[in-house]
Amino acid sequence: MGPEKTRAKHSAEKTNGKQGSFEIALPIRLGISLVLVIISALLKMPVLVRTILLILSALIAGYDVFLAAVDSIAEKQYLSTAVVVLFAAVLAFVIGFSLEAALMVLIHQCSKLLLEYARKRALSSAKSLADYQNEDVRGRLEEILANDHAGDMKIQHTLQSSAEFVLRLVIIFALIYALAFPFLTGISFRVSIHRALMILLISSPLSVAASFPVVGVTGLCYGARNGLLFNDASTMEQLTDVNVALFDKPGVFSEEAPHVIGLQSDLLDKKTFLNFLAHSVYYSDQPFAKAISDYYNQEYRLELINNFVDIPGSGVSLEIGHAPVVLATKSYYDEQGIDVPERGMSEGIPYYMTVAGRYVGRVVISSEINQEAETLVREMNQVGVSRCILLTEDGNEQSQAAAEALHFTEVVGECDMDKKLRLISDISQAGQNNTAFIYANGIEGHSAANLDIRVSRKGKYADVLVLPENYLNIPKGIQICKRTKELICENAIFVFALKAILIFLSIIGYSNLWFVVFMDTVAAAATILNAIRVTTPSLLQKSDSEE
Repeated sequence: MGPEKTRAKHSAEKTNGKQGSFEIALPIRLGISLVLVIISALLKMPVLVRTILLILSALIAGYDVFLAAVDSIAEKQYLSTAVVVLFAAVLAFVIGFSLEAALMVLIHQCSKLLLEYARKRALSSAKSLADYQNEDVRGRLEEILANDHAGDMKIQHTLQSSAEFVLRLVIIFALIYALAFPFLTGISFRVSIHRALMILLISSPLSVAASFPVVGVTGLCYGARNGLLFNDASTMEQLTDVNVALFDKPGVFSEEAPHVIGLQSDLLDKKTFLNFLAHSVYYSDQPFAKAISDYYNQEYRLELINNFVDIPGSGVSLEIGHAPVVLATKSYYDEQGIDVPERGMSEGIPYYMTVAGRYVGRVVISSEINQEAETLVREMNQVGVSRCILLTEDGNEQSQAAAEALHFTEVVGECDMDKKLRLISDISQAGQNNTAFIYANGIEGHSAANLDIRVSRKGKYADVLVLPENYLNIPKGIQICKRTKELICENAIFVFALKAILIFLSIIGYSNLWFVVFMDTVAAAATILNAIRVTTPSLLQKSDSEE
């Protein structure tokens, strides 16, 4: 941990330790400060006495601003809000705007209470979005939100950096304005410095940054409501850039663990035939092999198995007791020029067995496709994912049939997991592709895709967990991500526009110190409460229609 992070950690610990007393003491201090301001304004008294009362009012209300400014300067954060407010207050007292200075500090401190209330209200509303989900989902969401930076997005850092850059320019402009404007217009230095201080306060990044984490957290909670658990808001931001989605068929579009539907053999009894089947697939990792292994409950004689060869998407070839055995799909036999009977076909995928070139029977493995998913590819295209690719272990014939049923235009069959991962890596590295791999199981780690989306209730390495019953909400999840990012931009545009108006009013003399701080606070509160608009259905539909 670097020195800056260490200081930040110690500062956070001190802040957390004092938070309870701060929340109790601040309203009392503000009340006393307000009374002193009222007394100084209503009662007749010497200017010096009034100034002392106002300085005392500012000190009571904002001594922690002074402490925060000292900490910021020690950490070389010279443009922090605390430093700007302290500088403006001190200089305002020096040039004779004592009442404005005291009110400015008072309103700035009141804004802490208002913004904290608005933040808590918005976060409470956001968390309530997931109330109807089960306890596991809510618990997982709480773990995600326990990270202080869960709501952070890359775009907010870009906007904050831009705000700091603008603030530097404004400081230069304010300095030039304060020193040069009296010579150009004839106004006093007292007035030009006063206006320059207003410009400086307006340019503080407080209201720009206030809503960002709240918007991100609201997006995370709304995603959880729809069955999508993002690791953090930056993951949501990444999903908005995905243009290629690779779907693993097992567990996403079909059952993750297929099962045996039936066995049929004219030459062998069921027990003997099943014994042959189980031994033939013992070394295979293909889904149909697991289905047969799960169906078999006897002991294996592994010494009988020799020369095993896995045929991805088609079957297996081996020797059992020195007899050549093939268990494969009909398309494989057709390629080899071998006829196998197709009578008595049932739903599912049949695998035919030959021993020493002679047909002995078949086993039928379930291959149900969720027909509700037939609109998923179209919806993915509508939200900006231009390519959807289906990856499956099935043979080419079954793969094409599944692709047609699910409306995929691209499909790659006969894939074991190693082949899938190589394909994902190749596509991810090609051109301007931003890829997402949507899968249910099969890897313990992260693929080469930009994002791994796992359809499961748990997953250590996935960037996004999608509850199995909610996988059709993935396109809606992309809409939520885009809306979250858009709302941050909208809030920033609103704040920047308001600041531009206030700067103009300050330059022409139609504003004062406490008013610009008040308006900045209002803007910050508005953007925080505006965060819940991520969930507005009409806005999501608007986002959909714009694609």
